[in-house]
Amino acid sequence: MKTQKTTIESAQLGAPGREGASKQAGACKDEQKSMVESVTHHALITDIENIHRLTSGIDTLDVGFYVTWGDNWDELKQRFDERKANAYGKGENIIEEEGSRPHIFYAGGNRNYRYHVKYPEYDGFISIHESANQSPNVYVSFASEALHWELSEKELIELVTSDIEAFGGTVSQHKISRCDLYADFRIPCGLSLEFLKSYMVGKADKTSHFMDGDKLETFYCGSKSSPIELRLYDKSAEIKKDGCEERWLLLWFTDDPKNVWRIEFQIRRAVLKQFRINSISDLNNKKADLWKYMTGEWFSLRNRDNQNQSRRTIHPFWEKVQACVQNFGIEQGTKRHYEKSKATFIKWHMQRIVNLLITCAAILKEYDPESCLMKVNSRILQSVSKEDFKEKARKKSIELGVAVNKETKQPASDLYKKLGLGK
Repeated sequence: MKTQKTTIESAQLGAPGREGASKQAGACKDEQKSMVESVTHHALITDIENIHRLTSGIDTLDVGFYVTWGDNWDELKQRFDERKANAYGKGENIIEEEGSRPHIFYAGGNRNYRYHVKYPEYDGFISIHESANQSPNVYVSFASEALHWELSEKELIELVTSDIEAFGGTVSQHKISRCDLYADFRIPCGLSLEFLKSYMVGKADKTSHFMDGDKLETFYCGSKSSPIELRLYDKSAEIKKDGCEERWLLLWFTDDPKNVWRIEFQIRRAVLKQFRINSISDLNNKKADLWKYMTGEWFSLRNRDNQNQSRRTIHPFWEKVQACVQNFGIEQGTKRHYEKSKATFIKWHMQRIVNLLITCAAILKEYDPESCLMKVNSRILQSVSKEDFKEKARKKSIELGVAVNKETKQPASDLYKKLGLGK
């Protein structure tokens, strides 16, 4: 059997399908003529076999800590306020004192956290609350360098716990707030916006991008505020701007910084909770399941070989991306669990109905609750038949996990007959 090589469609992975190779070649030649010949980025055909994973892992890790400061909190808070005040004007001051590691204290804070401290491995934000209730009162964002080079995620959590204890606090628990999973690939011909938009299949429709001339620099899928956001970008261009090529060359085990692209999923607390990921131990156990879900169900690149998107075959490049799952650990079979607890509490829905009824009263100028309810009831009953209502309600019960009894047909009530809706 002959070995079949699959080429990346068009310049930067961008042509419309595998069929029509001769037409594609002609289009490629026309496009090549319009490009500066010495610019290798616009090489038009590259074997899939030449695309290689360089590294993968966690790039961003934000963790909330639940801390009890105890009897010395007032004194500690006063000391923090003094350090914060001393930092004004110069922005920061270095703290070196016995019993704790050297760190920087900043003048500013972050959202609900008044104090900002920085250690080599992380930025820490401390609120003014003596103890944590529903939300963490210490928030930590680890530096990517620490995640890539120095300590394991478990050791980093232990390091933060030790620093908090040096201040006099006690950590009761921690919860992962945000985790960015990534994989870096060398893609000799790069990626194009046309290719990504043509082949993408996923749960998020919102996309955005940045271009450097006619060259794609960054592609986003999902909004900035959504619980999941994909960033697919030219990592080579980024490290060149940042002046950190040497560090990444060591991490990638290569002496060539060109043509490296990053696939990165930003995963926020809402989704981590749905995967039952709270602690760093949970994350380490379920990283592979997260990657499998992100690159399989949430977003994928698929050949346009079927009208039904879910039945399209995975693009060979994306198969390599999905295969990174083995670098994130052992799959546990964890699925995304959508929380429905609110849906089964009638009081929650009743409050929503009350709020909507008040809005209807304002629109109808009917401020007596009984009169307003009768008018709204009349409009509701005219908008849906009794049988349709029953069928939809029974389906909803099943969706919510509520047992459904066998239904027996009932005659239309007097109210329906009065409205002329009875059968």
